[in-house]
Amino acid sequence: MTNNTKFKVIVPLVAIVLSSYAMTTGARAGNGATYPLADGAGLYAAKCATCHGKDGRGIPSWRSKGQPDFSDAKWQKSQTDAQIAAATKNGKGKYMPAFKAKLSDEEIAAVVARIRAFGKR
Repeated sequence: MTNNTKFKVIVPLVAIVLSSYAMTTGARAGNGATYPLADGAGLYAAKCATCHGKDGRGIPSWRSKGQPDFSDAKWQKSQTDAQIAAATKNGKGKYMPAFKAKLSDEEIAAVVARIRAFGKR
């Protein structure tokens, strides 16, 4: 086997090992934070966008009922990740349903990360 052939075999194997490790442990940032592995954008689109809008700004008719604008910097600063996760998990008021039976903690964390992304525009 030539060096070039070995390289073509080893690189894909290393990529598989690293991706398997990341899938089982969670990807870590330099500050030690673990990012969710679930697809937050996909989950948000499937479970949240109907009421909260694709852009996170909400729907005008629901805003009068207390629906937040996720793209609003003031709202983003007023909420912790734990508060957003709790509202997603347990529901809020009579309009926001609970998702604790429908989404895992990892999926809820991914949705929280997606909601946070709306504030970074």
